[in-house]
Parts: sequence; C-alpha cells; structure tokens
Amino acid sequence: MLRREHSWNDHPILPYVRLCYRFVSQPFFQGERRLLDYLFLSMEKGRYILTVEGADYELNEGEFALIQPGVLFTTRGFGDCVVPNAHLDFFYNPARAQSFVTTPGQANIAPYAHLLQPRLNDFPEVDIPVLLRAKQPQLYRDTLLQMIEQFKRNDIPSTLKVQQLALELLQLLLGSGGGGAASYDFEGLQFVRKMNAFLSFNLSAPLSVEEMAKHAGYSESHFSTVFGHHFGTTPHQYLLRLRLQKAQELLGTTTLKLEQVAAYCGFASDSHLSKAFKRQTGLSPREFRAGDRRGALRENGEGVPGMD
Repeated sequence: MLRREHSWNDHPILPYVRLCYRFVSQPFFQGERRLLDYLFLSMEKGRYILTVEGADYELNEGEFALIQPGVLFTTRGFGDCVVPNAHLDFFYNPARAQSFVTTPGQANIAPYAHLLQPRLNDFPEVDIPVLLRAKQPQLYRDTLLQMIEQFKRNDIPSTLKVQQLALELLQLLLGSGGGGAASYDFEGLQFVRKMNAFLSFNLSAPLSVEEMAKHAGYSESHFSTVFGHHFGTTPHQYLLRLRLQKAQELLGTTTLKLEQVAAYCGFASDSHLSKAFKRQTGLSPREFRAGDRRGALRENGEGVPGMD
C-alpha cells in the first residue's frame, strides 16, 4: 500500500472509542475487509493468524496487535478465543458519528473515504508494526481493560475517562508512554514475525534448517544464531513445540484419527507423534483427548460416561 505523508498540524488528536469489548469465540475465519478506524487487539486466550496486506502474523496469548485504517486484512482464530479489543479514532473528524465498524467482506471503503482515519504510519518517523512487542505489556493490557470497563457505563464521566485512556494508548503506541512499539527492535520483530508465520503455515512439511534459513535470507550458521537469540531455543525444538501445540489443538477440538493429526502436524507417523507427545505432556494423545473431553463435559455441566 502506498504511503501518504501526513502532518501532525493538519490532524488534531481527539480520540473517540466506537466499540470496546471482550470478543469471545470458538475457531473461526473472517473474510477480507478494510477498516475506517483503528482496531487494537489483546490476545487473552487462544491464537490468531492475522493476514494484513498479504503478510501473516501470529498473535498468541499475552500479545497485542494494531490494525490501522484502510489496510486489507483477514482474521483466523484457533481454539477458544478471548480477545479484548477496541475500535477507535485517534484523530478528530466532525463526521465521526457517521463512521462505523466495517464487517467481513467489506473491502471497498471508497464511498466512505471522508470517514477514513489517517494512518499513524503515514506520519513522519512513525513505523508501528502490526504485532506489538511492548517492553511493558501490562501497561497495554491495563489500559485496554480499563477502557472496556468504563465504556460499559455509558455516562459522561466514563466517556471522558475512556477518551483519556485512548489518548494514553496512543502515547504507548508512539513510544512516549514507557516501552511502546516504536522503541522496539523493528528488525528483530520482523524476523520473529516472518519465521512464526512461515513455520505455522508449514507444520506438515518436513522442514530443514537449510530451508528455514533460505526463507529468512541467511546462511544456516547465521540463521541458527539469530534464531536462538530471538526465540531462546533451536529451530528444530521450536518447530517441534509448534507441532505439538497444533496436535493438542486438533486432539481437543476435532475427531480426526491419530494418523491424520500426525500428518497435519508434520510427524512421520502416529507412533512418532505419540512418543513426542508423551515426552512433552506426560500423556499419550488418546489420554489427552479423553481428559480434554471429560473437562469439556464438566464445564458444560454434563455427566461423563462411566464417571458417575
């Protein structure tokens, strides 16, 4: 997407929170759309894959993301997802009451160009990534959760408080509030983001370190060093961790046969999966699946056959 330079003098800052709540859902996919405003996400539970302008970003528990106005994106949720979020304007627009949260499939927003917020990344010296790696994540989390609580009250004092919190969020994003995204190692963030997306979408493939390094554009030795620095483990160990996480997800949410789960998660056979799974969790896949179902039945208030 082309970058258009904006001036801070031309766009008065006056936040306006349009929608602010905890999104709760089971696995889902939302089609392409563009926003007129900003969407700030906090991953409280579950996992998201955000595809923004063709690039994939994995959002895990405890992480944050910012979707800026006008960019094309899709959202895919895995597992039971709990996602506190806020749709908001950062800049004043006299027609802001006419603006709205677009829906999946609404990719053409040309008729509403007069409602489109300026993107932060179109201002000088601002480059905020989609996936935020805040040095002080608790500040982001507390700010968003307070916004949600105040937004529910729908009175004048709470409205003013929500506006104040939205301004504090903007300060965090711009790096002036103590560890915002703008002050983070952007090159390192790009590497982490790129590798997470590549590995997540190639779990079933027999990936080698050579192939991973080639995708990253590094030699094998340099890739292993950089990977260890950012992920704290070896490429193979991290890939195994992702495969086992995916296996747990499939075992807990589907009725796929064990050999199918093994194939989808990149294991040579169901026995290969079983051995790795047992080492990691202390349970066999069948034991894990049985236990997961019993837990789900208890949460729903249903009896478990043979357990009365």
